[in-house]
Amino acid sequence: MYSNINSSAINKITIDGNSLSIVFTSSDKEYNYSINNTEFVELLDKTIKNGDSVGKFINISLKEKNIEQIQVETK
Repeated sequence: MYSNINSSAINKITIDGNSLSIVFTSSDKEYNYSINNTEFVELLDKTIKNGDSVGKFINISLKEKNIEQIQVETK
């Protein structure tokens, strides 16, 4: 789990196998994603260690389909 991330947009990131959960600073809701790129976790580590923008990295990862949001059906 990554917390205390240097990001104005992301509060917490949790990785469990090929699953990724993100809690944004704007709410306490947890968003779930599937990880499609085997290098994603390593790239995320580098992004955090280098002090680069984690929000930008997540955005790019979504656009490049390295991660995809898991849609939860509401009843």
